[in-house]
Amino acid sequence: HPAAWPALHIHADSSLPPRVAVPELPFLEILAENLAAKVSGRRIQSIQILQPALLQTAAPPPESFSGEYLSLPTRAGKFLVLETESRRAIVLHLMRAGRLAVVEATERGQSSAERGQSSAERPAMVPKNVSARIVFADGSELRLLEHGKEKRARLWLLEDPGDLPELRALGPDPSRGELTRERFSAALRAESRQLKGFLTDQGAIAGIGNGLSDEILYEARLSPMKLTGALTDDEATALHAAVLRVVGAQIEKLRRGMAGELPQKEPREHYAVHDHAGEACARCGAAIARV
Repeated sequence: HPAAWPALHIHADSSLPPRVAVPELPFLEILAENLAAKVSGRRIQSIQILQPALLQTAAPPPESFSGEYLSLPTRAGKFLVLETESRRAIVLHLMRAGRLAVVEATERGQSSAERGQSSAERPAMVPKNVSARIVFADGSELRLLEHGKEKRARLWLLEDPGDLPELRALGPDPSRGELTRERFSAALRAESRQLKGFLTDQGAIAGIGNGLSDEILYEARLSPMKLTGALTDDEATALHAAVLRVVGAQIEKLRRGMAGELPQKEPREHYAVHDHAGEACARCGAAIARV
């Protein structure tokens, strides 16, 4: 136990009670990787918005993407960016309940004759939890699903992904060599606040949320409630190293676990403390506490 707070005997999981979590950096990194293998190079026939509150932009219109080819999907922070050959983009934020699924033409029960029909003419049984469809010319489609009653996922159609303020505001990405010790220190010392809030601030570090921050603080042996301004240089160094180490390890675990498939849930089984309240700490055997 850290000498600064031995009486607490806390290994903190500061999450709320068990619930669906917002996908974080490793989830979205592997989602983008595996989605690229499934849909890159496919030609868009139509983009259909079935949940009106989903679409955040008025222009360009969905029909203007017809005929464009998708290039490699990428991740930016907690956003998924689907660029087309013309460098326009479909940007998604899944929020808590949004998930993606690729449905092949054979799974939709299409005949070869139906594949030549327009999406408006084509018979399709679309589940009620589908908020958007990107229908491809080969009869397959990419579906955005939202489970549950709350529909909070967001979608932007952009001429240039650089036009989206939310993307421009993202901090350095710890999985891409952007989070140098210097940039980390600058963000850490910008203001004094609790470490939990610092790690989950997307403007400070991109992609870290509730689960990763708990794992990082456990790895660094730091309290989530400690203030950034109270960290010693050694603690700051340990925290920076923990960010890089945990993010890298979680990406690799999920890459192996998904084996090319699209992830559908946060990997609770990969975490040491997050969402494990009441279980024994692997270090000392004490019960993990939810703060």
